[in-house]
Amino acid sequence: MASQPIKSDGGSSSYYLIPNGARDLLDLIEHKRMEFGIGNIFKACYRLGEKDGTSKRYDLNKIIFFAQRELARLPKDA
Repeated sequence: MASQPIKSDGGSSSYYLIPNGARDLLDLIEHKRMEFGIGNIFKACYRLGEKDGTSKRYDLNKIIFFAQRELARLPKDA
């Protein structure tokens, strides 16, 4: 993730740019140096309800599960 927050006025910003050569979500996950849990949230959001054998509810529960784990890892003042 970026070391310093990027200021935005609500419009398009540099953190939305896709890196050159990115072909799939794994390229984006690696580019942003996402931790395992955040990567799983990102993938579940992207495919929401489209993965064979799963439902939107399954993906949303997965997002909640990993988000709660990530929140628990954060320092209390973060």
